[in-house]
This record gives sequence, C-alpha cells and structure tokens, in this order.
Amino acid sequence: MPSCKYEKVARRVESLIASGTLRTGDRIPSVREMARLMDVSTMTVLEGYRCLEDLGLVEARPQSGHYVRPKASRRRKVWARLPAARQEDILLVTKDVTVPQAVDRFLEQAADRRLLPLGAGLPDPSLLPSERLSILLARAARTQPEDTNRYSIGAGDPRLRRAIARWMLESGAVTEANEIVVTTGATQALLLALRAVAQPGETVAVESPGYHGFHGLLEFLGLRSIEIPSSPDTGFSVSALAQTLAAPENAVAAVLLSASFSNPTGATMPDAEKERLVTLCRERGIPIIDDDTYGDLPFVGQRPRSLKSFAPTDVLHVGSFSKTLGPGYRIAWVAGGRHNGAILRYHHMAVLSTASANQHAVADYLERGGMSRHLRRLRRQYADNLRLIGDEVVASFPPGTRAGCPAGGHFLWVELPEGGDAVALAGRAFQAGISIAPGILFSSRLHYRRYLRLNGAVVCDERLRNALSTLGRLARV
Repeated sequence: MPSCKYEKVARRVESLIASGTLRTGDRIPSVREMARLMDVSTMTVLEGYRCLEDLGLVEARPQSGHYVRPKASRRRKVWARLPAARQEDILLVTKDVTVPQAVDRFLEQAADRRLLPLGAGLPDPSLLPSERLSILLARAARTQPEDTNRYSIGAGDPRLRRAIARWMLESGAVTEANEIVVTTGATQALLLALRAVAQPGETVAVESPGYHGFHGLLEFLGLRSIEIPSSPDTGFSVSALAQTLAAPENAVAAVLLSASFSNPTGATMPDAEKERLVTLCRERGIPIIDDDTYGDLPFVGQRPRSLKSFAPTDVLHVGSFSKTLGPGYRIAWVAGGRHNGAILRYHHMAVLSTASANQHAVADYLERGGMSRHLRRLRRQYADNLRLIGDEVVASFPPGTRAGCPAGGHFLWVELPEGGDAVALAGRAFQAGISIAPGILFSSRLHYRRYLRLNGAVVCDERLRNALSTLGRLARV
C-alpha cells in the first residue's frame, strides 16, 4: 500500500481512470471535495494531484479544476501475473547454475549501436547529465591533478563515501560512511557481497525472474541456486522462501534479490513483506544481498524503503549510479553491515582501487545538489516512456498479450499469449534492427519463454513507435 497520504489520493484517481469511471476530458473531484471524501487536508490532495500531473494523467485548467488528459483513460494494461509457487515446483528444480548461451548473444546485441536498444538495460546518454558530469570531471582533473591521478586504495574516496551515506538516508537506511565500499560498477559490488557470505558449493536463494547477471556471478563463484518465484506486483515471494527453507535438504547460505523495482519485472515488495523477509532470514542467520540499483526511480511519491532500513547489520546493500547518473563512470557501492570487513578484504584482492577522477566528479555532483533535481526529471521521463511503450504494446501486439504496470524503474515485463515464443521473436526483431530481451535470460533454467523485457530508458520518437509497431507485427507471425 502507498506509504503517504498524497500517494493514496493519486492512486485513487489513477484507479478511477484505469477502470473507465473517469474518461478523457472528465473533471476529477475538486481539491476540497477530494479532501472531504478521503479525510485529508487540501494540501495533501494538491500534492497528490501534482503527482498525477507529473505522470501525465491529469491537467490543471486555470479557474476550472483538474481534468483527465487524452490517452490517460486508454491505460488498459494488466499485470503479467505468475502462478503461485508450489512445493513440488521448488523441490524438483536442479540447483546447478547454468547461464544460458543466449546471454552472451544478448550482451553483444546490447553493444551494437545499429540496433534500437529495447532489450538493453542501459539508459540513453541523452537522458543523463553527461555534460555536467564531464565539466566536473575536467574540473577535478585540473584542480586536483595529484589526487585524481593516484590509486584510491581502500574503501574509496572519503568525500564520496560521505555523500553516498547521506544519499542512502533517502531509502531510510542509516549508514555510516566507513561502511561504504566504492566499487567499479554494481556487478563488482555484487561479486564482493556474494564472496563475503557464501563459499563455493553452497546454495543461494535467488529471485526468479531476476537480473541475468545474478546467475553469471553464481556460476563464476561456483555457487548453486534455488530460484524463488517473484511476481510482477508484489515481488519476491517470502512464502515460497519459507516453504523452501522448511525442507532440510535446502540449506541456503544467502538470499539475492532486488526488493525495489526489480529487473526485469519492475516489482516492488510491500514494506510488510520486506519486514517479513528480514525477520525470516534473521531467525535463520541468512544474510540478504539487496541489489537496489533501481530503488531511486519511483514514478510517484517517495522512494521505497530499502531492505537495509529494516536490518542495518544483516542486509548487504548494493547501490549504483549507472542507471541514474552515468554508466560510463562505473561508480557503485556496497554497504555490507557486519560483513564489511570481508568485503573490503576481497575488494583489495580483486581490484585494489576504483578510478579516482570519476569518484571526485560524482562526489561533486552529489554535494552540489544536482542529483535530486535530475531524478525528478528522469522519473517523469521514464514514467512517460513506459506509458507510451505499454500503450503501443496494447495496440500492436496479439490479443491476449499482457504487460506489467510498474511503479518505478525503466523496464516493462510483457507476457505473450499462449503459443507465443519470445526467443523466436527476438531473432526476428534482430533482423529488423531491434533488440529485445527474451524471458529465458532471467532464469538459469530457461524459464519464461513467453515473456520479454522492454527497456524504457530510451528516446521516445517516431523511430521508437515504428519499432514497437514492427514488434507487434512480428509477434503475430
């Protein structure tokens, strides 16, 4: 449920639009009327209506009120729901981790600039503050030439670590700067976190569908896995994990997931489920690794609470600026709680140092307050993009196609109707100059063949609309 009163106001109106109760051009309840109906202040209603304006659902007309915008009432997308987990499904799954060969081909396609990158997980550089960061990078190199041209041995630049610790307060996590270890990208942060809590041959419970990089890291470290179902609306299934742990043969060394705006589904666990997960794992002494890469990208209201805010010492929090600020700067971090010492030791062994100049530039950007302003624009852009992509999927794909309706991040999870094959569709799309990510990438066991992930961190233009129309036509073949 929404955590703030103004979010409840926004969701109430949004549901009325989605259900068809309010249609294009209809006047929504006045501020005073909505305040009376929901027993909140007029300021709360105004804030909720501003959120709806940011989402492009309503528009304010001077001296008249707020009205439903054109196309807002055409939001007919529904969740691509997964079936509930069953005990026999869990126990019959092999624990060997095998990364599909399709992942290698997918990564090659993601780097091919000739393709429209609907399958890549990378944001278009034009959406990011690239010019501002380059100015700060040049300034750091010019004014601090010795500092930017030496090894940043240890946990990273102290100024950046302090800025990150302050930034993590947005997620409710109170973290000291000396717990932050700056890494070269989130993949390295996840690698260090896994190495710190699990030994080769041990088993990790990983969300499914989940980020394809999880499985590559598990295979690299010689770890085994049990895939735990994750639904596109409420995320990681704590009930399925509890069911798994009840079997004596399912000894789990760690849990690996993205609790907020998961990749690929965009799902966010409700706070009650986050707390339940933390309690379950604490009782059994199981550490949790939370990849919070997309947590800074809610479309409406406040940022979701991170798992670390519920269990500061037991959760290993991985954060990154690659999806929000600058992928080329490769700045991420891990806050490992009681495992921080092991993480730092393995960091020294594996990398020793993260690029100094990049750390200075990002620290400057955070200290100057640029991040909050940038994120307000980026969140609106991603929300608009996914709305457009979702509308085009509804209009162009075969009847029976279902798509998620994420509240944040920049991915859309799409389920093809019975008989659909996203792998075959990906091949046809490649020939048409479009990359997509078929669902088999997000499981080590080639599940989710009828699913695909679309990237919303792109430029919305005529080329994108044509590509989505082409995908719909190819999906009907």
